[in-house]
This record gives sequence, C-alpha cells and structure tokens, in this order.
Amino acid sequence: MSQVKFKAAQATGSYTNKEGEKKNSYVDLGVVIEKDNGHLSLKLNALPLPNEKGEVWVNLFPFNKNEK
Repeated sequence: MSQVKFKAAQATGSYTNKEGEKKNSYVDLGVVIEKDNGHLSLKLNALPLPNEKGEVWVNLFPFNKNEK
C-alpha cells in the first residue's frame, strides 16, 4: 500500500517570532509518496515559483499522519 512519506513545501520568506528568532514561512506544495515497489513519487497540489536566480528549491519535511 502506498504511503505518504514527506510534505513538500517552498520557503516564501521569513519573519522574526516573539523570542527574536528568525523563522522561514512556507507554502505547501504537495506530498512525496512511497509506492509499494519502493519508488518515490511527488504529487504537486501547487506549482513552485523560481527564486531571483531562476532556481526552484523544494523542502521535504517528514510527514506526520497526526498533522492536518
């Protein structure tokens, strides 16, 4: 059975929290699914945009099934 392994997100900027720590803000792009044969597939729900250098960076975060 296929299983979601990672959330895919792109950093869109940064902010400073109440403790004075710099944090990144992200937009959710989709998920990475591990298929029964072990192959990984990326399912995009939104398209990433290139940065000022024309590069596209997608961050992968471990998927927690208890999160929404």
